[in-house]
Formats: sequence, structure tokens, C-alpha cells
Amino acid sequence: MVQKRGNVLTHIFLVIIVAVILFPVVWVVTTSLRRDEAAFSSKLFSSRLTLQHYRDLVAPEKNLPFLIQDLQAMVSRVKPYDTWSEDELKDAVKRSIEKVSSYLTETENRLKSAEDSFKRIETFLNDRSDEIKSGVIEKLQELASSIQTPELDNSDESKAALYLVLSKERFNSKLHRALEEDLKKTTGVDASTREGYERALEILKASYENLTDGYDEFLEETQKELNAVREEILSLQQQYQKLQDDIMEANLIIEKDITPELERIKTSLSDLNELEERIKQTSATSLFPVVDSGFLQNVSDVIHTIDDLLGKMDSLAEYDNLKRSLASLKKELEKLSEGNEELKNRLLYSDLIKIYEEIQPRLVRILKETSETLASIKDKIVILNVLNKRLEDLKLQEKSLSEKLSEYQQSISEVHERLLEPQRILSLKVFKYDLQRSISTLERVKSFGKTDLLRYSSVLKMLRDFMNSYWEKDELYSRISKVVREMRWIEEYRDFASKFDTFPENLKSILEEMRLSLSDLERSYEDLLSLSAQGVYVSSGILNRMYDIVKMDFVSRVRANMSVASRRAGVLMDTIPFSDLKSDLRNIDKELFRIDQVWKQKTKHYFWLWVLNSVTVSLIVAFITTTVCAIAAYPFSRMRFLGRRYGIMALLLIQMFPGVIFMIAIYDLLNFMGKYIPFIGIDTLGGLIFAYLTNIAYNMYLIKGFYDTIPTSLEEAAIVDGATRFQSFYRIIIPLARPILTVVFLLVFIGTFNEYVVARIILQNVRHYTYALGLQAFATGPYETEWGLFTAAALLGMTPMVILFLSLQRYLVSGLTRGAVKE
Repeated sequence: MVQKRGNVLTHIFLVIIVAVILFPVVWVVTTSLRRDEAAFSSKLFSSRLTLQHYRDLVAPEKNLPFLIQDLQAMVSRVKPYDTWSEDELKDAVKRSIEKVSSYLTETENRLKSAEDSFKRIETFLNDRSDEIKSGVIEKLQELASSIQTPELDNSDESKAALYLVLSKERFNSKLHRALEEDLKKTTGVDASTREGYERALEILKASYENLTDGYDEFLEETQKELNAVREEILSLQQQYQKLQDDIMEANLIIEKDITPELERIKTSLSDLNELEERIKQTSATSLFPVVDSGFLQNVSDVIHTIDDLLGKMDSLAEYDNLKRSLASLKKELEKLSEGNEELKNRLLYSDLIKIYEEIQPRLVRILKETSETLASIKDKIVILNVLNKRLEDLKLQEKSLSEKLSEYQQSISEVHERLLEPQRILSLKVFKYDLQRSISTLERVKSFGKTDLLRYSSVLKMLRDFMNSYWEKDELYSRISKVVREMRWIEEYRDFASKFDTFPENLKSILEEMRLSLSDLERSYEDLLSLSAQGVYVSSGILNRMYDIVKMDFVSRVRANMSVASRRAGVLMDTIPFSDLKSDLRNIDKELFRIDQVWKQKTKHYFWLWVLNSVTVSLIVAFITTTVCAIAAYPFSRMRFLGRRYGIMALLLIQMFPGVIFMIAIYDLLNFMGKYIPFIGIDTLGGLIFAYLTNIAYNMYLIKGFYDTIPTSLEEAAIVDGATRFQSFYRIIIPLARPILTVVFLLVFIGTFNEYVVARIILQNVRHYTYALGLQAFATGPYETEWGLFTAAALLGMTPMVILFLSLQRYLVSGLTRGAVKE
């Protein structure tokens, strides 16, 4: 007997894998049918379902914004209405006006239906207000009775915990009233009077200080001192940084301005020295000797100035270039001042002195600037050293204070750990007191109006605040969480009611204004059409105003509140405890959603054109690729020729590089070819098809491998019977290779249909977009991502691939032996 093995773990693993794989598909399907924000919802499934996304893709509705824009186009006689006759335009305008009027009537009827449902909900809840109140009070009483709070003892820990809770509370505050009995038990003082309360706080404070040994005061003083030190450190660091920036700026001036200028002056002086040598070699003399005492004195003064500068720079080690420039300048000046008596009699010597006198002001100015800059740097360096010393002292002080502060904090932390349990007891007592107050507040509720809803919301806020501050997830936490979940519908209803009270009046005023504008248009459209028929460009101010009402007034005054009310109605359908109201809530949600669809400015798209573009491109690319690969693979499989072995390997090696890296070359090629053959240029489907024909090598290798498995005897038998090589290929090989040809066709079709990057680079015109580009357009809407439209488009876009796969699947199961004979 064969015992069946248990594969429980295998089955569990497979179930998990399948669930993970199918989750994105399930999300896409459910999101395409939802009318709420699926991307931000914690629920995978929703009761708010609609087929509107599919309608918008398959047969887009001409709603109000579209009709108004279309009417404006008719009145202005722009495309496609520029070729219509006046009678045709009048009939079209009349039909559009009637359609606009029907939309306004539909909006009024649906708003009235929603208001009637809302009134029924209000009446129902007001009639059941006592039942709702008693239910909430009962839950709060059960919650209060489940809280067990032990009594505080008279220990210092209990008193210190009380002090921490009450130290900042005024007399007769909520916490004072909640803990008055505990205050009396721990201190023995009647705290019902202001004097008694203050005396009790003094007792508690003494216990707290006794427990903390005054660490609180030390901690506060140390913290203040540490803050003062840190502020001073920050101020000094800012001063230090500013001085560093000033020094860097001065260094930059020396490097970029002063040093190059000194080099230029040195070059000029070097030229003067060369001139002096040439003057010595001349024989032309002057009648009177040149007086050069002033010239020599000026040169001597400049040399002394340079010596002073070099002396000041002994303590500065970072200015070697400047030192070298000054030394070279001094050397040239010394050489210039070494003249002899013979020069005084030379005719050109006076010219040399004049040239120096022209250079001398520049030289004096740059040396003065150098002296001032170096003096400023030295002063700043001195201040920097002082600041640096002060910063070091302050950082040591900061470290010492930080260590002391850490010790105080550790001591305080140890004390607070001892106070943790008494503080939790006090928190429970305060929470229980809040529950009793909330029960008393709710007992005064008489209806389910706005004021009473605020009381319910305050109770819910109190529960949430305590739950968020609660220290562990125990049974009490679970009880509070359950009460919050059961009361959440009241808060949702409050938000729903407040939004619903706001927008109907605004919508009614907008409808009235639209009616008036539509009446004006009915009276004037014939005159406008007659005027435009005479060749005058006409733009209707009435239609502009109507479009502003739809585009701006409706959005700002109605849509936001209406959308919130619609969402809250959808949430209440799942959370409200009264099943009788769900039909009215569903009706409100349905009516408001429809009103929004009538008035909403929808994204213009060419979905079916995009799908058709993708199908056309994919079919052509798949057909060409399969045909070329089927023919090209045959010689590599059956024939013997030079380069056969390495030829296909070379093609495969090229195929290993991603096609995107060739996109610049392909783009330039298409741009060039488009000038001479327009239908295969940039932004054309022909050019895109050309760019996609890059997977031939890989697919050819697949088909070649399949050809290798077909017996050669089949072809030989056909050739013996008189068939040519081509006939044996066409009539024997191709029918047997249908499975691999079908696989290649499907792979190329699917890959091309879903390709995005190459299409995004080549195509710019939105009407030329492929399906993948169009899907990306849905994912990036003008205001928000249209997830419903995006997922619906994704599902509809799968249709061509599914149809193709189902059409070709019978070829996938074909065997190799179809039509074969035994060898």
C-alpha cells in the first residue's frame, strides 16, 4: 500500500507565493472599480464602486466643461467647425445648449435627492438620539467600572508624584478636582480652599525636594549656566569665522592683486636697468649734467620702505611669493641706484629719470597698500589667538558643565523611575474622573444636533488622547480602542453633516447664475454666429463667464466640501451601526459623485488612438522581426559557410548591450532620415518601428536552436522528391517551426507593446503616443494621480495581448512531428 505524503508546508508556501504575486493584480482590478482614494486607503476592497473610469476611457462623456468649450469653439468657428455652415452650427449650438440645460436640471434633481436623503438621516438620528446617548454612556460606564486604581500611600514617592502632577495647576482646576481626595489623604490637609490647596502643595514640594535632594534646582541652574556658555561659544565662533573670512579675503588681495602688480613694476624696473646699461654705451652727451639727487633719494626711500615691509613679514610664514616679489623689487631698485657720474652727462639719462617718475607713484601706492594689508592681517591674527584661547577655556567649561548636568539628570531619572508607578495610578484616577465628567456631559444631551455632536467629539478626543499616552497595550488599552472604534462613526457623521450643510446653498447659487447665463446665450448665439460667418473672430463673454463658474467657482465653493461629504458618506456606510441609513448614505454618495462627474474638468486623452498606435507598431515590429529571423536563422542552422559559427555569436554579443545606449545614434539617424523620408523620422510611428527592430539577433538564435532539433532527413526527402531548397524551407521547416515562431511573435509583440523609454525619446506629439506613454500620462494628472483612470486603462490595455495570446495558443501546442516521417 502506497502511503500518501503530506505536503502541507509546500502548499502553504505556494499559497503565500501566489498571494504575493497576485496582490498587484487584485489591487489594480479593485482600484479601477473604486471611486475613493485607493492609493491612500487602508482597505483593499471598498463598497464605493463605479464603472465611471471605464466609461471615461471607452466613451468619454461630454460634460459641462467640455460642452462650454465646444460651444466657444462653435461660436469662434475654430477647428473642426471652421468648415460648417451657419445652419449646421445653429443646430449644433442649440443641441449643446439643451444638453447643458439638461445637465443643470440633472444637478438640481440629484442635489434635491441627496438633500432628501440627508434630511431622512438627520430625522432618524434625532429620533434615535436617546438610544445613541444611552449606548455611548453604557460603553463609558463599562469602561470606567473596569478601571481598578489602588489607593496612594503616604510615602514620599506618592507625594512627589502628586506634586509633579499638580505643581503647575491652579486652584479648582480639573486635575485639582480629580485628585482632591488623594491630596487630602497624603498631606492631611483639606485642599478644598485656596489656602489649603497652597499649603498642601508646599507639603508635596518638601517631599519632592527631600526625594530629589534639590537636584531640580541644581539641574536648572546648571542648565542656565550651560546655555550661557554655549551662547558665548556660538558668538565667539561667529566672530572667529568672520576674522578668518577677512584674513582669507586679504590673502586673496595679496595673491591676486598686490603680488602680480609688484611683479609688473619689477619688470618695468628691470627694463629701466637694461636702458641704463644701453645709455652707458651711448656717446651722446648733454650740455649740462643731469641733476639726479631727487631721483636717487626717491629710490632710497622706496628701498627703506621695502626693508620695513620685509622686517614686518618675519613673523608671517605664509607669504613667500610676496617676500620674493619684494626682494626682487628691492634688488632692481638697488641696481638702479648704483649709477655713476658719467651717466649724468649722457643725453638719455634724463629720459630714464622721467620714466621712473612715472612708475614711482604706482610703486608707492602698491607698497602702501601692502603695508596696510599686512598690518590688518597681523592685528586680526592677534585677535584670533585671543579668541582661540577663550574658546578653548569655554569648551573645557562646557564639557565640565555637561558632565555635571548629566550626573544631575541621571539622579533625577532614577527618582522619576521610582515615581513611575504612582504617576500611572494618578493618570488612571484622572482618566476615570474624565470618564465620569463625560458621562455627566452626555446625560445632558437632548438631540443629535451640531452642539451635541461637539460633545461626542470631545469625549472621543479625550479617549484618543489617553490611549496615545497610555504606557502599555493591555486589556484596558484594548477596551478603550474598542470604544473609540465604536464611536468613530459619530465623528465621521459630524464631519459629513458640517460639509453637507455648507455646499448645497453655494451650488444652488451657482446653478442660478448658470441658468441666467444660459438664457443670455440662447438670446445671443444666433447674432454671434452671424458675426463670425462674416469672418470676424468672435469670443463669447457669456461662455467665458460660464467656464469660469465651472472651473473656478464650483471648485472653490462647492467641490471640496462636496467631495469630503461624499467620502464621509462612503465611510459611514461601513461604520454606522444603523443599517436603515445605509441606503440613504449610498444614495447621497451616488448623487454627489454623479454631480462631480457632470461638473468636473476631465483630462483630455486619446486612449483608443494610443492603443491602436501600440497595436499597429507591435504587429508590424513582431511580423518583420519574426519573418527576418525565420529566414536569417535557416542558413546558420542548415548551411556551412565562412564565419557561420562566430557570426551569430558576434550578433549575440552586440545584443547583450541594452538598446538604450544606442539611442543617441538612433535619434540622430532618424533625425537625418526624416529630412528625406518623412514617415520614418522623429515623432513618427515609422521611426519608432525602425528603432524597435533591434532584437533580431537574440530571436534569430532562438529560432536557429529550434531548427537544429528538426531532422534534416525531412528536407532531404523533399529535395529527393523534386523540391527546391526554398520549397523545403517553406513547406517543411516553417510548418514544423510554428511553435517557436509563435513564441517569438508573442514575445516581440508584448515587449514592444509595453516599451516606454524608446517611445518617450522619439515621440513628442500626444496623438502619436503609444499605450505605455499614454498610461504614464494618466499616472501624472494635472492636480493629482488619477489612480482609478490609470488602473482602468491598464486593464483595458491588456485586451489586445489577451486576444492575441488566445488566438495563437493553438499553435503553441503544436508538436515537432506534425507532418513528419520516420527516419
